Amino acid sequence: MLKANYHTHTKLCNHAEGMPEDYIKKAIELGFIEIGMSDHGPVPEEFMSKEEYLNNWIQRNMKLNEYYEIYLPSLDEAINKYGNKIKIYKGLEVEYIPGHEEYYIGLKANLDYLNLGIHYFLSNGIEKNSYDDVNYKTIYDYLNIATKGMDTKIYNCLVHPDLFYFDYKNEEGKQVFDKHCEYVTREICKSAIKNNVYLEINANGPANSRKYGHKNEWLYPRKEFWQIASEYKDLKIIIGSDAHLINNLYNEDVKKIEEFAKTLNLKVESFMKIK
Repeated sequence: MLKANYHTHTKLCNHAEGMPEDYIKKAIELGFIEIGMSDHGPVPEEFMSKEEYLNNWIQRNMKLNEYYEIYLPSLDEAINKYGNKIKIYKGLEVEYIPGHEEYYIGLKANLDYLNLGIHYFLSNGIEKNSYDDVNYKTIYDYLNIATKGMDTKIYNCLVHPDLFYFDYKNEEGKQVFDKHCEYVTREICKSAIKNNVYLEINANGPANSRKYGHKNEWLYPRKEFWQIASEYKDLKIIIGSDAHLINNLYNEDVKKIEEFAKTLNLKVESFMKIK
């Protein structure tokens, strides 16, 4: 059974519930040894156009003042209250927008770690959405952001690395895990090894897949991606619940992901070393 989780959200992202204390209390109840809080980090509006900001749903993320005035104090309060019962790490899930490295370093200065979550990526000068805009051409722009982000050495883990497949279309407009997907998968694995970055098997993927009508297969975590990943013996892999609901910290989907990893003979780390 999972004994740690480093991908945990709060109501400050406006599409989850609870605050750090709620998840930490649940983690203690479950017998977790470690928990990392990693809500979606704030993105300044000036980082992109108004249209891009809206198209990528960034308006729902916590604001910078909420980060300093609510998120960080709530983490410190929880650590003071429960730190003798469970190891608590302070983190964020953030994007990588080239040219703004100092901003991410500034956020990290108050934290233990950053997760890299690519929900959008720069393609032909426009921020494209990872859920809607990935095809056999733009998948290489997704890869570019993933590898460049990991090259910064700012991030501890690349969460849901196979999100590129969510609505992927090949040359014929079909959703098939093809040679482009395989190439991108291998390059992500090699970059993760080179930069000592963990790759996450995301346990929120099954629920997101069902939500969009895929009841019999997962859009992510994608079996083909992780079959390829299993070839890279130096790759560091972690399971993340990506909990947006308190009871999802360890639920049936997490159990399915644990079994999924065993079936593919993936070497999953029990704990993530915070660098």
